[in-house]
Amino acid sequence: MDRDSNKKDRRRNMAGADKMDQARNTSGNPPGTESDGLSPSLQAHIGRHVRAVFDEVAREPIPEHLLRLLKDLERSGDK
Repeated sequence: MDRDSNKKDRRRNMAGADKMDQARNTSGNPPGTESDGLSPSLQAHIGRHVRAVFDEVAREPIPEHLLRLLKDLERSGDK
């Protein structure tokens, strides 16, 4: 009995996959999406938010211990 129900589930899953395949365009991607699976508008939205986060971090002051380390590395490269 369990085997029969498993077969039915597999058939249902396969039928659902067929519908998904039919919705795809010739490039194999869902309509309206780029090759990586994200629409251009979603990519732009994510890009704006990532830039905003990194811009905020870039404006933060560099800690003194990192500045000292950078100066030490510069001096050791001059030798």
